[in-house]
Amino acid sequence: MHDDEGYRSVQSLVYVGSDRAFELGAIWDGVEAAELADISLDKIGRALSHNWVATVIALACKNIAVLRALTAEAKR
Repeated sequence: MHDDEGYRSVQSLVYVGSDRAFELGAIWDGVEAAELADISLDKIGRALSHNWVATVIALACKNIAVLRALTAEAKR
């Protein structure tokens, strides 16, 4: 079995619903921005488990305020 190199490319798309797609690189940039804003990977993981669609969109758009709300909501 061969790995699909496109799967790991930052230009790969992550589809959110049927009408939105974000480049994987934009999501990783959002993760980096979140970490710089003191949001840990653990908190991001909990937010993804709690509300995957909203968290992916917040990461891709680097919306730290929404990401903070999602991580707080995921604690409950």
